[in-house]
Amino acid sequence: MLAQQFVFWCETATANERCAAVEMLADAVIHRKFLPSDLREAEAALVIAAEDPSPRVRRAIAEGIAEAANVSRQLVRILAQDVDDVALPLVLLSPMLTVEDLCELVRTGRLGLCVGVARRADLSATVAAEIVAAGEPTACLELARNRTATLEGAAMARLVEVAADAGELRFALLQRDDLPTGLRHALLSHLGSALCASPLVTNVVGLPRAARLREELNEQATASLIDTIKADEISAFVEQLRGASQLNAAVLVRAVCMGRVDLFAASLSRLSGLPDTRVRAIVADAREPAFVALAAAAGLPKTVVPLLLSAVRVWKDMAGDDRFDPADVASTVMDRVTVAFRKDAGGAQSDDLGRLLHRMSCEVQEGKARRRAERYLAA
Repeated sequence: MLAQQFVFWCETATANERCAAVEMLADAVIHRKFLPSDLREAEAALVIAAEDPSPRVRRAIAEGIAEAANVSRQLVRILAQDVDDVALPLVLLSPMLTVEDLCELVRTGRLGLCVGVARRADLSATVAAEIVAAGEPTACLELARNRTATLEGAAMARLVEVAADAGELRFALLQRDDLPTGLRHALLSHLGSALCASPLVTNVVGLPRAARLREELNEQATASLIDTIKADEISAFVEQLRGASQLNAAVLVRAVCMGRVDLFAASLSRLSGLPDTRVRAIVADAREPAFVALAAAAGLPKTVVPLLLSAVRVWKDMAGDDRFDPADVASTVMDRVTVAFRKDAGGAQSDDLGRLLHRMSCEVQEGKARRRAERYLAA
């Protein structure tokens, strides 16, 4: 009876009156202000109103039920597929929309709906992957900006691939806490390439210098990640560097001098093809014949092997020494390795290693000074 009366009343009511009526009706349904027998009639009346010719009326219903978890799914699905102005409140907020509902909305190819889904809080990995597969740039950007969205595996990798030529997307991904280290390195490399290829940089410094600058930026990107990489990301990070032809002697020197012996061992294992357990045992023993053979199997230049062995031995000697502040161990290792290197240095490759050690030593000392300042300020 209520639904029939509502239909008859709508025939003569203005759009403003119908908007006010559906707002009150939606509120009454959500807060259960009807008797059970009348509640079904009221919900039916809302379903009928969802076909109202005025988008203002339909929008009023959508806004009224957007966050409700106790309304008809039929009503929600009807309005969620309406014009964008009507659908967006539900697409953004409705808990009644399932994962499959959201995937269907993305598959429609409508930009407004895709963007709305991408902005939803706590978006599941399945829906996020559907958005990435659709390939709409604006929706992908909104997805990357959505810190609560779950991005996994191939979907994240695909976004990073697209971000090579999309500055805003690249920036949004770099802000995410869940970006794996290997993919973060790839993004930073893309950023360095984009900067060095820009007309401003090439005109100011010239093409040869821009190419060298790109290499330096890649080195800095790698350096910034070596010290913070998590243990469970090491394997993927090593593979990322190897795939980009950046798993070189400079990376290994930096890893071992910064105390990331786990990363150093994983890199040697990947380069040499030897089992991880065997490589870790050789590194832990730090005996020259086995270490030299391992370095040769990994294809490392002979000139860098004494430096790497020296660094491993310094870390081994200091591992159980409690006289050193843990925050200062890296700088102490750098000092000792640098002194040992200068005694044996010689040749052009040694000059390159010397410059690398000098840069690393400066970085470590700056980091040490910064940590001390932070401790003093916190005291």
